[in-house]
Amino acid sequence: MSKAKEIQSIIAQRQPLADKLEDIESRLKSLYNSLQELERGRQQQLKNWSDNSTTQSKLKTLNFTNIGPKVLDGLESLRRLQGRFSRNTLNIGVIGHMGQGKSTLLQSLSGLRNEVIPALPGKACTAARSTICHQEGNGILAEIQFHDKNSFLIEVIIPYYEKLGLNSRPSSFDEFAQTELPSLPSKDQTKINIYHRLEEDYHTNARKYQDFLGRGSLNIQDQSQISNYVSQKYNQDDQLINHQCLAVKHVKISCPFPVNEMGAIALVDVPGLGDFRLGDESLVIEALGQEVDFILFIYKPSKDRGNFKQSDTDLYDLAKKALNDLPKRSIFVLNVDKNGENKGNCESLKRDIDSGKVEMPVLSCVIADCSSPDEANSKVLQAVLDNLRSNVTELDRSFTREKIEDIEKSLSELHQQLQLAQDALPKIDGEIIKEKKYDDLFKEFWEKITNEMTELQERLIQNRDLPDENLKTQIETVFQVCRQKIEIPKVEEVKRRIRTLGYSETAYSEYLGKLRTKLSSQFLDIDTGLKKSIEQVKTEVANVLIENCSLGGLSELRGVDFLSEIYSQISSEYTELKKGFEILSEFNLSYRGLIQHRIRLQLDRLTPDKTARLPVKAGGNANDVEANAKDVIETLEELYNETLYNCENALNGFLSEPSQASFAIVEEFSDRVLRAENVQTEWKDFLREKRSQIWQDFNNLQNQVNARKKWSELLESVESEAEKLEKTLSQL
Repeated sequence: MSKAKEIQSIIAQRQPLADKLEDIESRLKSLYNSLQELERGRQQQLKNWSDNSTTQSKLKTLNFTNIGPKVLDGLESLRRLQGRFSRNTLNIGVIGHMGQGKSTLLQSLSGLRNEVIPALPGKACTAARSTICHQEGNGILAEIQFHDKNSFLIEVIIPYYEKLGLNSRPSSFDEFAQTELPSLPSKDQTKINIYHRLEEDYHTNARKYQDFLGRGSLNIQDQSQISNYVSQKYNQDDQLINHQCLAVKHVKISCPFPVNEMGAIALVDVPGLGDFRLGDESLVIEALGQEVDFILFIYKPSKDRGNFKQSDTDLYDLAKKALNDLPKRSIFVLNVDKNGENKGNCESLKRDIDSGKVEMPVLSCVIADCSSPDEANSKVLQAVLDNLRSNVTELDRSFTREKIEDIEKSLSELHQQLQLAQDALPKIDGEIIKEKKYDDLFKEFWEKITNEMTELQERLIQNRDLPDENLKTQIETVFQVCRQKIEIPKVEEVKRRIRTLGYSETAYSEYLGKLRTKLSSQFLDIDTGLKKSIEQVKTEVANVLIENCSLGGLSELRGVDFLSEIYSQISSEYTELKKGFEILSEFNLSYRGLIQHRIRLQLDRLTPDKTARLPVKAGGNANDVEANAKDVIETLEELYNETLYNCENALNGFLSEPSQASFAIVEEFSDRVLRAENVQTEWKDFLREKRSQIWQDFNNLQNQVNARKKWSELLESVESEAEKLEKTLSQL
């Protein structure tokens, strides 16, 4: 089997694993979300049971906050693995500090030259992480992916503020570009250099690269243009001249590698470390964790010194954080000069690594001239391919099993916590407790309503034959208005009317009709007193039910409106109870129905056909208009006063009727709702439906029953998600 086919076989073996990891990842997300809901539910339960110290203690001992992060960590690990296994290439990461020959090795392995991957002396050249893929053919294609403003702010700019301790972090890229940089609080030289990088490249020249942010991606085939986005270029004054490279997030380059049988191999280039560009460490971890299967550490000792520095072991430790089984997934490449001047130091360092004197364990240590394509391919790449073929699949499965075991441990811990959670809330047989309590409370209610309504009837019967004060006051007001605002016409007006009509008798009849009409309208105001009395007695009944019988919780309305509301709440199946509230809430006394006919009888004195004719005085001279007008006025006044007197006498015997009606309607209501057949059962069934609204004990009990139900639902949800996850794990 050729190398290319072997590599393709490894990739093919990964795909089913990637699919299963995707399922596991989905289940982990669901479990994590359920755990978040459960933790919020636990916090709410602490409030629900604030008066129960035992339950509070049990709830506080539950520990879902530790499990959540473990699940989240497992989720992140599997996400990286799933991303790695889903790739259609095996990726080799090349990392090292600037100036060690990393770009030179990439050139030798890929066949690319300085126009695409600069390997030049001086400052760090690589600007962004690059992935170089083998693709048969003659062409070179670069896909440039740019940051958007938000990712640029978070991944590039904010790390500078954090590292330098700068205040007033920008909330947007535009704010960063348009406002002055905060002063550097430290005089540390390293931080001063980093600050200058932030200021000179990113801040001062923001307008030179900001148009590239958010452009998405750009495809370039012209090799001479690729390096403008991949590498940093400086002028003779050491100033960056291609600022567009700062906006680049990732570069993917496709080209034919020199070795024909490379197959689906990709090289991942991470910007050189050791200059004052921040964000490199996060780039390394991100790249190694998800995009890299194997690592080449590049180090070039000088001809004079052959010692590793702390920065070298720090770089190794950084890689170890990101890539599992690093000692079995890495090779150390000691870059030897073409003329061999540093070969002795390379051999010395190889002995240190092989013997373990330097604690950076790797599969092997290779000495090779990275500038030589032959050595790069025969010594470095061959060693990588041999190891990839022999153990990468097993390493993948081993690491996956390790992460799965971590998840299973978390699930075991979760099951223990769920068992404790099941017993955290007190057991409540809600229906039995509620029914017993309801029987006691209804008995108390029934005693109250019968006693209170009986007492109200006794008060009303004592006043049944007494004048109703509301009606009496209203009648007195009406008669006072009638006396004070009598509308008897003036002499001149009557004279004009007699002249117009021709006869004083005709004018007299006309004025009688007007006087009667005006007077009768005044008596309509008696309605106010009647309604007030009835509303008053209805309100008394409502107050008995609300204040003395504890039914106020059935509605926020009060008085007459309360009775109407209760009527609307009573189901038609409760026949007697509903009828009682209907009779009371709809009962009214009105002037038209009760009094008007009595008043109209007394108004006959002001009706022309039913009263005496106009007496003729003034010597019987019909032509004496003024005298006849005075006769009309005198007669009208006499009849008006007689009518008022008769009306007042007619109403005096009626003043007690509202009191009698009030007693009668309350007695009728009491008979219906207290003494009718089966009405006690109707009350009991109706109030059972409303008990939580009426009695706080039931409200509290219902809240606890609901709280326990909600808690059980949350636990069941987490348990269900955990079981689904376990089933998915068992299929891996």
